[in-house]
Amino acid sequence: MRARRPALLAPILAVAVLTAGCSGDDPQPATKPTATPSPTASGLPAGTPVPELLSGVRCNPDDDGVWAAVGVVSNPTKNPVSYQVSAQVGPADGAGPATTRRLVDVAAGTKVRFRLDEIPTSSPDGPCHLQLLALQPD
Repeated sequence: MRARRPALLAPILAVAVLTAGCSGDDPQPATKPTATPSPTASGLPAGTPVPELLSGVRCNPDDDGVWAAVGVVSNPTKNPVSYQVSAQVGPADGAGPATTRRLVDVAAGTKVRFRLDEIPTSSPDGPCHLQLLALQPD
């Protein structure tokens, strides 16, 4: 029986050694809290994508293969909101070039048209991707 006791203690000691570093006294947390976007005056979170506010979007190349995008941005809030609309043609990896336009102080309860011309491409055959962000007030 004496031969079995050391064999049984070995796994218990291993567990004790592994859990000794998990006391919670570490001054550096394993993960840091992420910043939550602050809301704009309209209540929309600043810097957050709001694709549901895009409509009537068309993005395609002309006869020379030059891409352009058009569409409408809605402001359903009770306050003016600034937006940023971006278009990228090619893989949706975010690594390709993009064209960006700011729509400053879109009036409450209105819709505005936008146009992005000469969108650079990383793939001449597309596809086209659009992003709309609500911005902090200027």
